[in-house]
Amino acid sequence: MFKVSKSARPTDWTTKDYKDPVVVKQLKKDFHGKCYICEQKHFPNLNVEHFIPHLDDETLKLDWNNLYYACSRCNLIKNKYYNNMLDCCNENHLVEEWIKVYYRMPDEDIEVINACPNDHSYHPKAETSKELITKCFNNANSGIQEVSKEDLRDKIIDVHSEFLDLRREFFKNLDNWLDEEKIVEARKIRHRLNSHYPFSAILRGHMEKDTKWRNALEEIENIEIQQSA
Repeated sequence: MFKVSKSARPTDWTTKDYKDPVVVKQLKKDFHGKCYICEQKHFPNLNVEHFIPHLDDETLKLDWNNLYYACSRCNLIKNKYYNNMLDCCNENHLVEEWIKVYYRMPDEDIEVINACPNDHSYHPKAETSKELITKCFNNANSGIQEVSKEDLRDKIIDVHSEFLDLRREFFKNLDNWLDEEKIVEARKIRHRLNSHYPFSAILRGHMEKDTKWRNALEEIENIEIQQSA
């Protein structure tokens, strides 16, 4: 999951249609064009997702704060069955700290961890989020799910492979770079860990388990701090 700073309800949304183009365009902007559950971008079949299932309640159906940006795969898996989740639009829900995502190999299930402390009041919400996100990454219970899982996994492999290419080039050239060049290259890497980037949770999960790369970036960050002092 990733943090979202959601804008106020669009003043030019005057219809009673939650799929109004005004709504969809603003949601796409707010959510960086990413599905709020699986974090893929550039998906053809998008849905305006109701964070709390509306169950035909008109108030929930048209509540701007209840409308989220999602792909059709995650929308269908979540459906009306999950309503006690961490909210990526709530600054008190530390979604990027409490939900850890680890991709390893193409044929292995993606692992999702609930890192919210057991005694925290939001732990049950984090557990529900973990269960849903795990299903969204790994479920293949029908022909449609098999195909959509394969498409999603291919996107993840592409982004993760590019990240590993970046790592390889980083250490290949590190000793040749001036401090200013190191800072620029480190910024390019950290850029991919931010909320706007596709599958940023997976890339953060990789960085968490890559001590050598993480320590090198921290050293460069210290150089940057010293230069700005």
